Amino acid sequence: MMRPIAAVVLAAAVTLPTLGEAQQFVRRDRFDIPIFPVDANTFEVVENDGAGGTALWCAAGVYTRETLGQRGGSLYILKGRSDSERIRGRKSVIFTTQPVDGAFSSFSQGVRRAGKVFSMAHAYALCRGTPRLTVNIRENRL
Repeated sequence: MMRPIAAVVLAAAVTLPTLGEAQQFVRRDRFDIPIFPVDANTFEVVENDGAGGTALWCAAGVYTRETLGQRGGSLYILKGRSDSERIRGRKSVIFTTQPVDGAFSSFSQGVRRAGKVFSMAHAYALCRGTPRLTVNIRENRL
């Protein structure tokens, strides 16, 4: 019969290499998200590659900062997640930098309800706050 200490050492020797291999696996989420300008302050962000709310807010923050050149203020959902106005069969969210009626704050990164507001800095920080999230925006003009 094996002694208790020897059993623990043997179990550790068998288990530790497996844990080390599991920790080496890092999954990166990469999204290529199309964006369509509506006007100077409003744009449609189209879901792509399985992107969820966090990636859509991130894309809106990146677009607002890098394309619209705005760093301060707020981002509002003008039209919550629904059928895309530009790409048939896809879902999208329409964001704006202009205040909307019924605006409300939330800790959730959901994109289903019109009126939800995040600061532009918060939306942009969602990209950097998630080290495994890479969002490439693709501006499209019609």
